[in-house]
Amino acid sequence: MNRAERFSSRYQPYLWVVGDGVEHLPLDELVGQRYRVVAPRLWLDTQPDQRPDTPDTLPDQALPYLHTHPLRLHVPGLYGALQPGLSAPILLLDNAPIHPQAGVLFPAIETALAEALPLRQLHWIWQTWELWQRLETHGLRRSLIQSQNIRVEGWRIRLLELQGDTADPGRAELTLADLTALWRSWLAQVHPSVADPLAALLAEVEAASVDADGLDQRLNQLLLKQAALSPSRFAMGGATAIGPTQPRNEDACWPDGLTLDAQSEGELQVGIVCDGVGGHEGGDLASQLAIQSLKLQLQTLLAEVDKETQMLPPLVIIQHIEAVLRIVNDLICFQNDSQARVGRQRMGTTLVMAVLVPQRVITEAGSQRVTEVYLAHIGDSRAYWMTPDYCHLLTVDDDIAGREVMAGRQTLSLALERSDAGALTQALGTRSGDYFRPHIRRFVLDETGVLLLCSDGLSDHYRIDEAWANYIGLIVKDIVTLESAVTSWLELANQKNGHDNVAVVLIHHRMAAPATPAPADLPPSAEAPRRPPAGATLYGDPPEEEPSVAPVSRPKPMPLWILLLSGAILLTAVASWWFTRPTPEPTTPEDGIEAPATPR
Repeated sequence: MNRAERFSSRYQPYLWVVGDGVEHLPLDELVGQRYRVVAPRLWLDTQPDQRPDTPDTLPDQALPYLHTHPLRLHVPGLYGALQPGLSAPILLLDNAPIHPQAGVLFPAIETALAEALPLRQLHWIWQTWELWQRLETHGLRRSLIQSQNIRVEGWRIRLLELQGDTADPGRAELTLADLTALWRSWLAQVHPSVADPLAALLAEVEAASVDADGLDQRLNQLLLKQAALSPSRFAMGGATAIGPTQPRNEDACWPDGLTLDAQSEGELQVGIVCDGVGGHEGGDLASQLAIQSLKLQLQTLLAEVDKETQMLPPLVIIQHIEAVLRIVNDLICFQNDSQARVGRQRMGTTLVMAVLVPQRVITEAGSQRVTEVYLAHIGDSRAYWMTPDYCHLLTVDDDIAGREVMAGRQTLSLALERSDAGALTQALGTRSGDYFRPHIRRFVLDETGVLLLCSDGLSDHYRIDEAWANYIGLIVKDIVTLESAVTSWLELANQKNGHDNVAVVLIHHRMAAPATPAPADLPPSAEAPRRPPAGATLYGDPPEEEPSVAPVSRPKPMPLWILLLSGAILLTAVASWWFTRPTPEPTTPEDGIEAPATPR
């Protein structure tokens, strides 16, 4: 990302405030001549272009918000901190569940459950389970015990603040029973088609006849069975552009220049964007090699999944996608080694990839197909989920700024001021598998919308954050085609950024019927006006306003030898393509030490 901007300046940021006595401050008071109190514990930064207030040494209470930086889809971050004399520090939290225009909290999950459709109800419950497991490694599961701390914005759950498991020594140690008790308190608000099987599952967990692994599998089955009742379709399109100032195109994507029906027989159900990095004629080769290799490997993987007669748990599919990525990483790494590339001359590529995995689900109506979306990313290429109501960034960049935040050394605002803030901490192919940590997550889409995959040639300068509302409605209402939308995003990147290559893949997900009621994701009195699309323009400057049960049996994972064998086949298949290209002379930097991949 270009670091000229600390954050999008479209709105003054609303902050959630944690500290002793802050809820008693009078409304409209200006704290520190800067932060206006707009509601109890909700402040507005009136000087967002200035560096947020932060002490030289961050208080211990602030560290959990830094360590959980990779969980920004659900968890707030540390914006700054105030140290009022000898009092306890006051933490200023950004990325909190606050509407950016209206300045009001999104509804609590307990309130929203009653108005949501069954699929979304189960989706929210599944997300609390996922987040429970992720927060366990940080000792922060207590954050999920109070319903008022769990807010919802559309399909996703968001936390107001974080609470440590051992914050109060007098409290009993948290167990799975605490989470199941929370779910049980929600049963009266959810649809019988969800409440009845969930209550039966909770009874088994409480009777210790189902453990955490069994809960994971059974809850996932309930979610996918509910998803099978809401048929949907996918279509995708993509393209790249060299950009007005670049000598060659190091970006690559699939599909490229095509619009595909993902349900068509024989079509590869995957969207990929790669942004090459590395020395002379390295980036373009790495990105193209990654695309070709991934297509071959994923075709094999999806064919094996299609043969399965049982539902595969997300963890099994994630493990196999990671195995595919490791094979491709090692293939590019082998080419680097064979050409004696070292340091910054080692070629590699960022990656953001959506794999559409159809699963067979047995329902009362018989066998049904449900398509899950597995999102993988490495580096700073990004994925966004967009509907006419919101745009959600689904990925967190692998860069130096993020590394500093996760280490607890700096807030994100300060880390972004570093000269090397955007340098990549990992990319596909630059290092051996020992240093390779891809991010992979399963999504179950419960609404109509568009998944956008892109390189930083588009996402730099917050172009997506600023422009998404100008075109998303035109796609979901079929006013424009995916092909036209892809072209418009490329034109936006060339006109408003123009400093880099750009790659865009759009995946349109269409529900057969509305998956959400017209319920308010905001209280009626506080709902902000919708921003209508500007005519038929797809891009442009943003508007100014806006009983006894048998043990749970796990399906047998696909043999890993299948992927290893296909990896060997891949090496043979790609070799002819690779060696027909001109081989560049290796360039050795003076230091000769492998360095992190840097942004283009």
